[in-house]
Amino acid sequence: MVDLFNENTLFVFFFAMVAIYNYSALKEYQRMAIIYISVYALAALDIISIKLGLFFLIVALFCFFEIFTTDEMKFKILVNPIYKILDFMYIAIFQYSFLGICLALVMLKVKLPEALNTQNFIFRVLSWLFMVWTLTAILQQKYVIHTFGEMYKVFSQFPINKVLFNKKLDDAGNILVSIEDKRYFQRQAYSFFSIKYIFALLKDKISSQHGSPKIIILFESGRHFVKNVFAESRGYSTIPMQLIRSLGIKRGYNYKYRRKVFEILYSRMFFKGIERMLNEDKVGQRRNFKTYLLYIYFHTVNTFLGDATFSKFLNAFDMKYRSKNDKDIYDCSNEGIFIACMGLSKRADYINQDNVEYYLQSIDNVDLNADIICDMVEKMMDKPYDGNYLK
Repeated sequence: MVDLFNENTLFVFFFAMVAIYNYSALKEYQRMAIIYISVYALAALDIISIKLGLFFLIVALFCFFEIFTTDEMKFKILVNPIYKILDFMYIAIFQYSFLGICLALVMLKVKLPEALNTQNFIFRVLSWLFMVWTLTAILQQKYVIHTFGEMYKVFSQFPINKVLFNKKLDDAGNILVSIEDKRYFQRQAYSFFSIKYIFALLKDKISSQHGSPKIIILFESGRHFVKNVFAESRGYSTIPMQLIRSLGIKRGYNYKYRRKVFEILYSRMFFKGIERMLNEDKVGQRRNFKTYLLYIYFHTVNTFLGDATFSKFLNAFDMKYRSKNDKDIYDCSNEGIFIACMGLSKRADYINQDNVEYYLQSIDNVDLNADIICDMVEKMMDKPYDGNYLK
């Protein structure tokens, strides 16, 4: 046993990491902090090199996130090795400040020319400051994503083989798609991050403008697209991107760059994984998967009516705030669904007799009564429908 541990730093390190992982009294972020402190201390004491320290970190974190995780749904949904690597990288960088510990380690070993040797302590101080900042960021937990098991709960509550795929759901889906994501059914990708989708957006922009040279319009459209991707508002978020952020962001919604990267990566990894599971199990309704995501959307994504915020879409029709609403989307009027969909981008209370026809012209294949819509908008803040905002 002595020979096994003697000068075998790698073995000793991972033996210690397993012990930390199995100590149930520690939260995950506390375990990450201990790992970072351990590696930093080993490097600072010249017990290991920077390269070996980074190797220890990468292997330890990958094992924690992808192999030793207690999140059983992650094993079922993430089977693609590339997706596992992307998941590890995202969590390490955006939730556990991996780049901070990397900078701290690099600055720890910076060596200036001999003439400037006396200035080396500056990098030592900077290294220590980066380490303190990294640990503070980890322990504050300002940005946290849900586990795959937590994200999958709503799919367990409403399994696809229990969903009624009928004209009412088609109408509700068409209203949502017409307002939020017109290319939803045609687009194969789950996010805007596809060449066809980006080209289609730019083509529409160019065709709608006249008078300027096409190259200038193309340049301005491209610049506008990149700017809007990370805008505070919708930012070209597709319906799956909106759904995954509602399912996945536990804390830190206002970190827009982290959130946008999350939407792009996980809308594909998570929904592709569920779609694959349904195909492997040969579930009868799997052909309706895209419509199924719209159904889940109605049970998950928040909406806004005037000054009122609803944690999920259907609460505008059912204010009892239960985990499962008494009312389902089948019990809601198409006019009410239209208003709630407009509320997704906080435009519901702008609807009036002067502009309602303008908004309705974008709705495909669903008949809507403009007078009923305007009447509901005018009265909704009084909660006239048995204490609910919409019917």
